[in-house]
Amino acid sequence: MTAEEVESVFDKFYRVDASNTATEGLGLGMSIAKNIIETHGGKIWVQSTPGKGTKVRFSLPKEAAGSAEG
Repeated sequence: MTAEEVESVFDKFYRVDASNTATEGLGLGMSIAKNIIETHGGKIWVQSTPGKGTKVRFSLPKEAAGSAEG
């Protein structure tokens, strides 16, 4: 993915490959994933090198903020 594609990857309805030969989809998956992860206090990011590959990584807190022990 190019730097411009990485910047847009979490936008709703964004598809890197929107050609008629691309895998079908609505372009909502990454936006939904980001929303779920951030709702749980986490972070998600993309690292990509054109022609080599793309990694999507995320982190979640060990314990949810404000959770009660018991």
